[in-house]
Amino acid sequence: MKLRRHLAVAGVPAALLLASLSLTGVSALAGTPAGMPVPTAMPAAADVQRLTLEQALALAEERNLQIELSGEQIDVARSALAEMRGALGPNVRLTASQSNQTVNLVAQGFPKPGAGPSLFPVLDGPFNAFDARLVFSQSIFDASRSHQVHASERQVAEAEHQRAATAEQLASAVELAYIAVQQQVAEVDAAEGNLKLSHELLTQAQDQRKAGIATGVDVARAETRVAQDEYALTAAHNARGQGLLRLKRLLGLPAATAIELASPLAYQERTAPTAEAAVARAEAERQELRMLDERVAAAEESLVAAGDQRLPVVSVQAGLGPSGSTPTQTVYLTRSIGVGVSVPLFTSGQIDAQRDRASSALRTARLQREDARRQVEEDVHLALLSLATATEQVVAARTSLALGERLLDLSRDRFVQGVADNLEVLDALNATTTARSRLIDAIAAHTAARANLDAALGTARSFNL
Repeated sequence: MKLRRHLAVAGVPAALLLASLSLTGVSALAGTPAGMPVPTAMPAAADVQRLTLEQALALAEERNLQIELSGEQIDVARSALAEMRGALGPNVRLTASQSNQTVNLVAQGFPKPGAGPSLFPVLDGPFNAFDARLVFSQSIFDASRSHQVHASERQVAEAEHQRAATAEQLASAVELAYIAVQQQVAEVDAAEGNLKLSHELLTQAQDQRKAGIATGVDVARAETRVAQDEYALTAAHNARGQGLLRLKRLLGLPAATAIELASPLAYQERTAPTAEAAVARAEAERQELRMLDERVAAAEESLVAAGDQRLPVVSVQAGLGPSGSTPTQTVYLTRSIGVGVSVPLFTSGQIDAQRDRASSALRTARLQREDARRQVEEDVHLALLSLATATEQVVAARTSLALGERLLDLSRDRFVQGVADNLEVLDALNATTTARSRLIDAIAAHTAARANLDAALGTARSFNL
């Protein structure tokens, strides 16, 4: 059985998309009452790391590279915000120059020497010139830059919500992988139980043959069943190993690390909320929606900033420092102070193009947000439907298993009494093992449905087994 989460939001970066996990078997020992822990067949050892679901979630968030990448994106957004703020704040710089030059006095507006035309310019110099000063500048009014700062603030918030969404999605992936391993551990336990029962039936057939009640065909059938159950046990061990590898990959653990689950799977009832209440909670909790809200707000600020480029920019600048021939000769302290105003009159359509681009980005962000809201609503309804279906499947699978076990007991009694051959017993055994496998799948599906509902509500990290 394959259980899949549908939480991908159109327009959201790929890091936010939830990976679908295939659950090929979840554990619950067939016939185990609800709420009872399921024993595993994995031996405990001193060098084996036992992980609860809470420990697995903490380990994944600490080691997962997507979480680290999201943290780096927050740092980048904060650096961009600091850069934007710096352009509006006071700036102080130190300048210094020492030169040796000649000057054309005529070019500077001085009259030419003599009455007639001069073939050569009148030069002054060479002479030394030194200037050093401390320059202070401050923006007084820059509406466009101010809105760019507000947009950068929204982008920082967007990056923070993106990291939270990534953590939620990672938690959901770890939970599904953990459930998958629990299922595979239980499949191993069930396969071992089936093999043990097959050996018992083989021994019973051999004893019946010695007593003259059964035939060689009965023994051959029992031996075939033992071989089939040995193969099934090998396949179950292989599936468990693959599930553990997938889980260790999510946790950031080396493949050689020996781990086992400290929290075996057990059926837990879940009272589902109404669809309206669930959708309302998801819209309030889902970090993807909060991220897209911030993206829309940033796009709105960017659009205003693009339009405000037509407004004047006012700044003040002042300078103070020594000026002279050299740093030690004829040095005087000089100063300057002034206010500057810049107004764009003609920009060859650059401002209009930037405003059109910002407007398109805003429409795109709003469409992404609306699409995400519809996706969230679909996620919630799918999760509720899956939970209801899985609950009914558990009830049906339990009834089927109880009937199969009863049929197996009756057929074994008939075989012992010589009323029937063991073909009837093996048919009943097939029905029982099938019912047991379906119960395991049903409990797996129910547990995964609970996890998916929490993920759809935006509370994946609050899920517990």
